[in-house]
Amino acid sequence: MPETMDLAGFCAFVAEQCKAAQQVYAEIEEVQYQFNEIYRQRLEAWQRALAAAAPLVASPEALPPQVAQSLLEKIEEERNRLAAEIASLQQQVGEKRAQAESAAAQARDELVALRKTNPRLDADEERLKAQCAGLRAEIDRLSREIEGSGLIRRLFGCRRQRRRREELRTELTAAGAQLRRVREEWAAAKRRYESEQTRLHQMWEQASVEAANLQSRLDYLQANIDQLARQNGTGQWLAGLRAVPEVTGPLRAALTQVVELNQVKAEYEEGLRTVSEALGLLKGLADGLGRFLKSADKVLEEQEQYNLPRLRVRVTDAVLEFHSVWPFFRAQVKDEKLLGTHPAEFSKRVRAIITDRLGDAAIGAMFESLGNSLTEATKAWG
Repeated sequence: MPETMDLAGFCAFVAEQCKAAQQVYAEIEEVQYQFNEIYRQRLEAWQRALAAAAPLVASPEALPPQVAQSLLEKIEEERNRLAAEIASLQQQVGEKRAQAESAAAQARDELVALRKTNPRLDADEERLKAQCAGLRAEIDRLSREIEGSGLIRRLFGCRRQRRRREELRTELTAAGAQLRRVREEWAAAKRRYESEQTRLHQMWEQASVEAANLQSRLDYLQANIDQLARQNGTGQWLAGLRAVPEVTGPLRAALTQVVELNQVKAEYEEGLRTVSEALGLLKGLADGLGRFLKSADKVLEEQEQYNLPRLRVRVTDAVLEFHSVWPFFRAQVKDEKLLGTHPAEFSKRVRAIITDRLGDAAIGAMFESLGNSLTEATKAWG
């Protein structure tokens, strides 16, 4: 049945649901701590079991035909995978070496271009320096000629010399500007060259290092493909066992332990995935409720600050039903000691709740209904 509450009560309701989601989050975190530690221990036991069983199946021909066939198929599958990796590495090594050589070639081309630019700019600089020196000398000569004239002539004559001196000064200014441009062009060319050389060297170095690393992996695989195919294939075959094959003696005991630990490992890995998904969902839900609460609190603040009519907010059945999940959810995940040793049970409980009560559609509808309730209530203010 829907509930109608004042605005302060509505804000308290939202805050309570936000806190409830955070409490479930905290309970699942405790389970996660248990899972992480126990999984680490079980993983070590699993690795020891595989290491102990591997020598017992080292000779497939000594195994029952069906067991030997499935093992050999897994070894051949691993050999094909390694062969594909070798082919890919060969291509990658070639590409990285080509990149390194391309960078080196570009660096050489840049050096050649700079060397071609340098003589031209040097010649231009020397020509302009000589031109400026000649102009200054001629200006100085004209100045001395003008100054050497009598007072009357300096005041009323020497027009031709003065005019020529001004022309030469204009030419000197232009030549000086050209000389600065030539020097700036050289400085810019040198900066570009140095910057490009740095970039190309970094490219060459990175490509060379990557090529060397890839080549190292390639050499290792090519030299050890048979051993690796057998070793990795056997490990994958053992890790994939879900039932004990028809074998006897020590091999049966070893494979029985492997199958049991495979199941335990799979359950903990599924449990850890469930933990991760549940924590992500709960964090998003709590954060969303927190943001909504801030909006509702602002409305409450306006109501109190401006002495507005007291709002009444109607909370729907769907919202109440949605949030009724929290006590049940918390109870289902509260016993971290028990659930820490029963990951399959944890996954079963949590996934059932998420599927039945906390799906994306249900969460979206809950937030939409909360928003509509608050919006409808504020209409009372006109």
